[in-house]
Amino acid sequence: MYNLGVRTLIQLLGDVGDREPVNFSDLCLGGRRGYGMVGRYLKFCMAAGLIDVVAVRKGRGRYPSRDYALSERGRRLLELFGEGFE
Repeated sequence: MYNLGVRTLIQLLGDVGDREPVNFSDLCLGGRRGYGMVGRYLKFCMAAGLIDVVAVRKGRGRYPSRDYALSERGRRLLELFGEGFE
């Protein structure tokens, strides 16, 4: 898998927790992150059970829009490591 940085992971989880439910574009624009990086981190977090999909909306585009929120596991990880990285 990808070699993810712990600091960036905690920052992304914090952004999701602060603005939940949040969609992909808001994560990219709010944190000034690239689409590719956010996509990799979301894929990792969903596979690890840190982030859950809370809503799926079909718009005019090809792919549906998803809203994300922290899972209980993600909240515990953020509480554990979040204070040391701020």
